[in-house]
Amino acid sequence: MNVKFEDIIQKFVEGNKQYQGQILQDEESNQIDGKIPRYPVLILTCMDPRIDVYRIFQLKLGDAFVLRNAGNVYTEDVLRSVLVAIHKYNIQYIVVLGHLDCGMKKLRLQDLTNKLTDSAIKKIGKSGTNFHLELLKFFKAFTDEIKNIENQVYKFRNAREIPTDIRIMGMLYDPNTGWVFRNEELKSYSNYEDFAKDYRNILQTKKFELIGYIESHQDEIIGEGVLQDVERLIDIDENRKNIPPTEITKNQESIINEKFEEIPNEPPIINSNKIVSKGVYSDLISIPKIKIPKIFIPKIKVHVPVIYKKSKEDF
Repeated sequence: MNVKFEDIIQKFVEGNKQYQGQILQDEESNQIDGKIPRYPVLILTCMDPRIDVYRIFQLKLGDAFVLRNAGNVYTEDVLRSVLVAIHKYNIQYIVVLGHLDCGMKKLRLQDLTNKLTDSAIKKIGKSGTNFHLELLKFFKAFTDEIKNIENQVYKFRNAREIPTDIRIMGMLYDPNTGWVFRNEELKSYSNYEDFAKDYRNILQTKKFELIGYIESHQDEIIGEGVLQDVERLIDIDENRKNIPPTEITKNQESIINEKFEEIPNEPPIINSNKIVSKGVYSDLISIPKIKIPKIFIPKIKVHVPVIYKKSKEDF
């Protein structure tokens, strides 16, 4: 899509006017009560535009510091920001939030080199005689998202500049489903392929977590009597026409959307050289399509994710 820069800027300007209109109508607010950040946590994540940390964790403006770069990797500039956050804003926790289908895993260094300017090539290669090695060090590409999270957590924990009482952990986000996988879930898998093989069971566990969450908050979320429909509909592999209309009340109709969203059969499988299309590694992943109903959820209080203490068993 070829979009003019002027059109993009105009889109931003119009968006800001809309934002100001929402502020005037009290639909939005840029006011923050108390100190910032509200929670003593800094999240390092990828620059991928699919990752909206505040939406993923249902955080509010001013709740947490968020740093972004290509591949959510530890760098000198990240360290600079982290030290400011620790010593000026009393940050106590650091979360490395990686994600599946990361562009840095797909990066072809040779193709990239062909597009670099002469000045960029000179800058990257000035430190040594092995240009390919310098290229790897500069762009920090990787072949496994889970191992990358582990490596970045390790770098943070071994940085002498960071106080030893700062707790650091890794998490993994799946942009195809919206699920975040905690450190406790990730440490069962030594690499991405192990994770991919068990993806069906992982999603199944997440489904039951969601049902448990809805059950414990059903009065706030959807009211009594609807949970049973959610549990029943969440396992349906066809479409809504299989549900007799008489079984769903008008009140439930307003809560359960008529359209179903399909969870992708599998996370994308990408090797170090090329993108592998879904279904190629059928021996690694074999997941039937799972369809769940959309649920309209009113605003409720959602707490910041639990940050666990560092231990030897962590990354």
